[in-house]
Amino acid sequence: MGYLNTFPLSYKVQGLRIVIVGGGEEALNKARLVTKTTAQVVIISQQIEADFSGLTVTLIERDFIAADLDNTALVFVAEEGAAADRAKAEARARGIPLNVVDVPAECDFYTPSIVDRAPLTVAISTEGDAPVLARLVRARIEAMLSPRIGKIASLAGGLRHKVESLIHDGAARRRFYEALVTSPAIEAAEAAGQGASAAETLLAQHADTAHATGVVWLIGAGPGSEDLLTLRAQRLLQEADVIVHDQLVPDAVVQMGRRDAEQISVGKAKGHHSFSRAQINTLIVRLAKEGKRLPASNPATR
Repeated sequence: MGYLNTFPLSYKVQGLRIVIVGGGEEALNKARLVTKTTAQVVIISQQIEADFSGLTVTLIERDFIAADLDNTALVFVAEEGAAADRAKAEARARGIPLNVVDVPAECDFYTPSIVDRAPLTVAISTEGDAPVLARLVRARIEAMLSPRIGKIASLAGGLRHKVESLIHDGAARRRFYEALVTSPAIEAAEAAGQGASAAETLLAQHADTAHATGVVWLIGAGPGSEDLLTLRAQRLLQEADVIVHDQLVPDAVVQMGRRDAEQISVGKAKGHHSFSRAQINTLIVRLAKEGKRLPASNPATR
């Protein structure tokens, strides 16, 4: 697994400005992207040539001045010239993240290819190296996600405080949210305008069973290649609270689990066993009795 030169994140822009310096087609392309946010989008250029009608933007037809970056979250520079150079210098002086269109070496950030199911977004980035690949991956993800998944995400957000008051165990809360966002019944109810009622019913069911006993899944890692795992194995790794594995299982397989899942290595490298089978069994039973969900992952060569 390689290392990233950029760190993917979601950047808050609510209540702030996004400034685009430029008035041509490149500026218009960036405006179409950032007007999907709640930020105030400001277009500044001495010559605004592109058609920004239909977009909620503020057009300022003059040269850039330093005060244009007051209360600004992000800056895009989509033209060349003295005004563009002043905008870049001012953004850097203020520590505002800067994107210079088509000049990756001058960019603090890149604009990813985005799947929009607000409030759910999926961003695909190749760090500017292969935008065509990002577009193709986006098309695949678009086909996978229901158009209603964003509304279900909003349902989850609206229930947050009630869930915390009814389900005190963190793992049990996560299981409720997993059921909420993956249930075909919830999606059907949302399509019929009854999503909130169905979500409340599901929450009541989970609140009654919040202290259910744990479960253990035995997952064979096969020859060790992560792309050979079954879809079910990948799903169970994502559901696990604890991942018990030996050192013959590649790290790429273990990392398919949730970031907050506890990872327990029970040893076993070639010619070495740090845990006996009895010790491993005792560990797994104890964790299950604590209500944990865990896969015990081992290669087929065990």
